Amino acid sequence: MILMYLSEGIGMLLGSTFTGVIIYFLAIGILGLTNKRRKIEIKKSMVELILVIYMITLLEITGIIGMKFHFGFYNMNLIPFTDKSKGSILMVILNFLLFVPYGTLLPIVFKKGKWNWKKMMIIGFATTISIEALQLFGGRFAEIDDVIANTLGTLTGFAIYLKVLSKEEKLLV
Repeated sequence: MILMYLSEGIGMLLGSTFTGVIIYFLAIGILGLTNKRRKIEIKKSMVELILVIYMITLLEITGIIGMKFHFGFYNMNLIPFTDKSKGSILMVILNFLLFVPYGTLLPIVFKKGKWNWKKMMIIGFATTISIEALQLFGGRFAEIDDVIANTLGTLTGFAIYLKVLSKEEKLLV
């Protein structure tokens, strides 16, 4: 079962790459035309591109891209970790892992953000709440488990950034 989810995720990542490259280069072109970015640094551009591709993949995996929105309230679970099945545990782990790159990439790309764990937790939480709210109006199931797992994944990604990448950031960007 995990291999199925991983292969679907990798397929979505590969499918999002072309779209991400186009969106990124359009954004860079607009920034260049408006003199907001005068020079292009290859390492910085690569990390920015990775973030764009990641965000598109995230929106596709969560079903936001391609979703048909409806008015009305649908299914949601506000009681954490009520389903003790293996499938539920697997989904919590996959949701956690899905957001680890988010917490790692944001402070690398947006260096002037003065990052700390509280700010990262708020951003991870707000992003997840937004996704879950959109899923409610798309006929999908919104769960508090996802909010918890995604927020913790974001914080774990930020911890990885602090422990590993921030010390070597000059090599990355």
